[in-house]
Amino acid sequence: MDRLLSLRQDIYDHFHSSTIRGDLFLAPGNRDRFAQYEIAMVLIQDTGEALWTHMHRDFSTSPMAAYIEFWGVMQAVIIQQDALLELAAALGSPKPSTGKSWKAIRDFRNVLAGHPAKKISGCNPLGAKPTLRAFMGRQQKSYRELIYEVWDASAEQITHPQANLGAMIGAYEAEAADHLAKILDHMRRSWPVEPDHGALAAC
Repeated sequence: MDRLLSLRQDIYDHFHSSTIRGDLFLAPGNRDRFAQYEIAMVLIQDTGEALWTHMHRDFSTSPMAAYIEFWGVMQAVIIQQDALLELAAALGSPKPSTGKSWKAIRDFRNVLAGHPAKKISGCNPLGAKPTLRAFMGRQQKSYRELIYEVWDASAEQITHPQANLGAMIGAYEAEAADHLAKILDHMRRSWPVEPDHGALAAC
């Protein structure tokens, strides 16, 4: 999460040195856009620092604690993804075009919920029997190796895949950081800054 958090800080610094932020965000009727920016920035920082800390510590050796930690990690990634999209909208940057790594970790979280969301169209229309049902059990957990159980309805069989969650998050983080870099580039091109304005301390 180092690059993602560094770019988030660069966006924060550029925002607070910009000469147009007051007109865009503090004008009557436009305060919600400022709240959209502020909350997105706080969530990106909080989830990034929490994920960084937990990944360096790894999961608890207590099965019950590790189970809750796993779902906390999954939810933190989803919150961060949503916050990044909100940040782009608040700053008027083009909506990020999310790729495979972004979708892969989101799908991983959703399938492990045990009741995959039904799609309105496509191969799994609304009301159709879900293809996969899965759960994350109580076994020991590590970012290097997670074993979970999957029921494949189409094949009518149970499997126990392994996942490298650390690698999945690393690939997602690289993509998310690229999106933040594009948002920063948009700001540098569209948001003039006050001359000789030094970088501000982190919020």
